[in-house]
Amino acid sequence: MLRNEAFLSILAVFFLGMGQSWDVPEEAKARSNPVASSPEVIAEGKALFKKQCLMCHGAALKGDGPGAAMFRVQPPDLSTREARERLTDGEIFYKITEGKKPMPSMKSRLTEEERWKLIHYVRSLQAE
Repeated sequence: MLRNEAFLSILAVFFLGMGQSWDVPEEAKARSNPVASSPEVIAEGKALFKKQCLMCHGAALKGDGPGAAMFRVQPPDLSTREARERLTDGEIFYKITEGKKPMPSMKSRLTEEERWKLIHYVRSLQAE
């Protein structure tokens, strides 16, 4: 019995740690946003964000949306200058597209162009 409990504890630690890093291929990080930014594009991105992302990421990108409390892995604070400098548009696009539990993939929910517009909106909220 003790062996089973120890084994389960080891498995729990292993799986709890799985959500801590999110490796993105270098070629995905290197992608640039092909959609030109404009007030209209940012407004479209905002509407998409409200519908698809606000619940978990929160209105100011702090990861404090009302749905975030349901998950063990919390959304990161994307509002900071550090996040703006650390994350490329391609990396954000990859993460939105592919998803990683608990974040769902947006590949079938948003078109490629909508995902790029969403990135323009996210950038408009980040500290410079």
